[in-house]
Amino acid sequence: MSGPLQQMLMPLTAPASWIYGQAVAARNRGFDRGRRVGRVEPARPVISVGNITTGGVGKTPIVAWIAERLLAAGHQPVIAMRGYMARPGALSDEQAEYHERLPEVPVLADPDRLAALNAFLPEHPETDCILLDDGFQHRFVHRDLDLALIDATRGTMRDALIPRGRLREPLESLRRADAVIITHASGADAIIEAQVEHHHGKPPIAWSNHTWSHLRFMAAEKGRCAEQRKETSWLRGKRLVTMLGIGNPEPVLGQLNQAGASVLATIPAGDHERYDRAKLMVAKGLCDGTDGLLMTAKDWVKARQVIDWTRWTVPVIVPHLVIDVYEGAATLEELLLRVVRDFRGHEPTRT
Repeated sequence: MSGPLQQMLMPLTAPASWIYGQAVAARNRGFDRGRRVGRVEPARPVISVGNITTGGVGKTPIVAWIAERLLAAGHQPVIAMRGYMARPGALSDEQAEYHERLPEVPVLADPDRLAALNAFLPEHPETDCILLDDGFQHRFVHRDLDLALIDATRGTMRDALIPRGRLREPLESLRRADAVIITHASGADAIIEAQVEHHHGKPPIAWSNHTWSHLRFMAAEKGRCAEQRKETSWLRGKRLVTMLGIGNPEPVLGQLNQAGASVLATIPAGDHERYDRAKLMVAKGLCDGTDGLLMTAKDWVKARQVIDWTRWTVPVIVPHLVIDVYEGAATLEELLLRVVRDFRGHEPTRT
């Protein structure tokens, strides 16, 4: 939050942030003493991927990147997540995205991740490692590797605690992470590196960026959705409307600008928003006469269930997101594989 409203609310947000920080500190002291921390049974190595801020840092693509490396090395991971904003009997948006991208990886969505894992693992002895999605604050599960993500574009290292800022925890909490990964970075940044080393104790292990390998192009054909693949060069000169229900839409808008597309309108959407037919029809009206509606895969897995293709007249464009770990990839991958390979029951593997 910025601008005049922030200045007006400052007298309230500053003390509220202090109170929040005291509550977080008390909670962490309990976990540091081992209270309420459980282990999965039968024992498996646990890799946690999380962050210290609210909003999107690119966690889902990083978890998918890790899962793909584990699969390539012959391992069989399971992803355990909260399943935020899932309708009863339905998949959450991130869970549906994982199923689509990683069909061979089981995904457990349950706020009580330890109970879900302990119910799942005895029936699936082939599963040899666990990925905790958004696990940095979910300390109820013992982890053997704790990875924290920091978005290079959001000023995290200068931010304040909720509600004054976006920090879920003080920056000093980075000390308990085994490694820090920078996301949405266009190149190594000496200032961010020094700030991370100051609070974490070590420089970031890896630097990454989000790139688009191609576009999924969905259009109506005989009253149904027909999907094509197009190169990202298709975006040049196109006039688009966006609907981005993600924590941080700015990197997507930046990539569209770099690709040469014009964004005529941005339809407001909250993070994890549940789309309904009424909202999609409003979106359709704004898109008439344009080259299409662009949304992320996280949005598409929900929107596709409610689009009426007998009345939909513009294409829906979904960039296929891939993670480019352009610095530190080999070191990070070796760390991941070593944690799984060298796991010895309940003896924690540390870096």
